Amino acid sequence: MTKSCFFLAADAKYFPYACLAARRVLDVSPSIDGFILQMNVGAADLAAARQLLADRVGVIDLSQMMQNVRFSPGHLSLAVYMRLFVDEIAEFAPYGRVVYLDSDVLFNRSIVDLMETPLNAPLLAAHDVQSYFEPGYRERLSMQPGAPYFNSGVLLLDLPWIRRDGLLATARHFASLRVNGLDQGALNLAFEGKWQTLHPSWNAMTNYSWQIPFDSAFARHFSWGKPWDKVPLGVERAALGIYRDLASGTPWEAVFKRRVPFERGQIKRFIRRFDKVGSLLTNRERLRRRARYDGRKVYEIYARQAEEGAMAAQFPEVLGGFG
Repeated sequence: MTKSCFFLAADAKYFPYACLAARRVLDVSPSIDGFILQMNVGAADLAAARQLLADRVGVIDLSQMMQNVRFSPGHLSLAVYMRLFVDEIAEFAPYGRVVYLDSDVLFNRSIVDLMETPLNAPLLAAHDVQSYFEPGYRERLSMQPGAPYFNSGVLLLDLPWIRRDGLLATARHFASLRVNGLDQGALNLAFEGKWQTLHPSWNAMTNYSWQIPFDSAFARHFSWGKPWDKVPLGVERAALGIYRDLASGTPWEAVFKRRVPFERGQIKRFIRRFDKVGSLLTNRERLRRRARYDGRKVYEIYARQAEEGAMAAQFPEVLGGFG
């Protein structure tokens, strides 16, 4: 049987949160190999990681390798590109199925269930609903008419297939051209027409997918506010409690000790109920699309596609009713 593993990638700023995310995967899953790709992380945080994760998650230092990478991440760190090299990292040679997750993803279900998803493509990813409010991404990235776009916060990769077709090498090429969307844009170009729909519960984002309750999410992606933000917009109190427990006894616990009396972001969600009025007053296409958005309906559409093992649909904004 093909070996499977999961991995994250982080610079010094996000490394503590990557460690907490990895620890959560270990807590809700049976025995599974894991890795964190890191660059420029200090000795104290590395020691804390070893204490938290023991020998169950390998930490791979890519600092020197990334010094020679000529990508342009703008205001972000070069660390965002580390995952594009997973096909060339020796530690991943024994693995076939590999799950990547962002440092702001909290798993509620065993990651093994995700790894065992039947694959009809080299990549399994979630439709990025937010992009369908502004489908100009196709023009910006020179994608085909109707091409879907995925969010890369949670990915299931078939590494042998990817190596055979050179797909991550293609993504690195696009990254070197400084395409719109940085690493996510490069991945979407490289895997255009080659990805399968991920069940939305595996990447339940907190910006436009907030209708999916936290306890129904297999993996919650805090794509709006972050649990470690001073004002954690859209982060459920139950999730904050989990982070508080994960961070307990680590050097990173202070930020999670504060008590949040209510979930932040409710006012913004209330205002979104008036998007239809706003779209009439401002004639903004984004608002018009967002006013027609029904998170539960879109969830059900993509869940059905995922259960059927379907490739990502063309013109998904039309399929979702907000085209």
